[in-house]
Amino acid sequence: MCELLGLNFNQPVRCSLSFRGFRHRGERNPHGWGIARFDGRACQVFKEPIKAPNSKLATFLRDYESFASKIFIGHVRYASRGNPTLENTHPFLRTFRSREVALAHNGTLDPDIARSSLKFHPVGKTDSEYLLCALLTVLSEQGIGFTDFQRIEAVLREFNRFGNMNLLFSEGDHLYSYRDHNGYNGLCMTERKAPFNRVSLRDEDWEVELDEEKRPTQRGFVIATRPLTDEEWNDQPPSSLRVFKDGQCVYGA
Repeated sequence: MCELLGLNFNQPVRCSLSFRGFRHRGERNPHGWGIARFDGRACQVFKEPIKAPNSKLATFLRDYESFASKIFIGHVRYASRGNPTLENTHPFLRTFRSREVALAHNGTLDPDIARSSLKFHPVGKTDSEYLLCALLTVLSEQGIGFTDFQRIEAVLREFNRFGNMNLLFSEGDHLYSYRDHNGYNGLCMTERKAPFNRVSLRDEDWEVELDEEKRPTQRGFVIATRPLTDEEWNDQPPSSLRVFKDGQCVYGA
């Protein structure tokens, strides 16, 4: 099944280590890959409807020294609804309240999810893109702000009634992480802060000294469907929202 990757740090970081391990998850999720990064309110998305380990673009981004951000959202896809095409590949992006919002979803939702009254409309055929459109419609109609974390959590729990739902989304200031109410497919996280140690990837024979990769002032969180490294990873509780900003958990800790 699809897998998620999220990063939130207090300073721009490269996602080379996490993305290096994460792209291998595309072997079991061959129907597309994508990654979004934020620069303030603007979001840049790279994605292809192919297997991530076979992608020259994914390899380039892994090694590109200027590919940095405080917030990343990544996804590898196993198609359950919608063909393996670019329009159906995560993350999905919409402009809302003068900023760009990106979302990636893991799970399958009932097709009846709030489709008849959407203010935002999908391009592709996935339940995940419908979810983004439905979420922004509710935030708009109910006047819910991006810092109304409890109300956002309540909205996501309502959507979760339509099926399985792990998701990551961001508006450029915060990274929102929601885990399915039944604990579907897993969602976990690790915190990185000084002093940094040697880290080994689980999906590749690769080790790195984090103190050579990161400045002592950098700190933040990596979120993934399954642990990517030999670090300590903690499961996010089912039916919960966690919100990260500038490398700290500001809601749901």
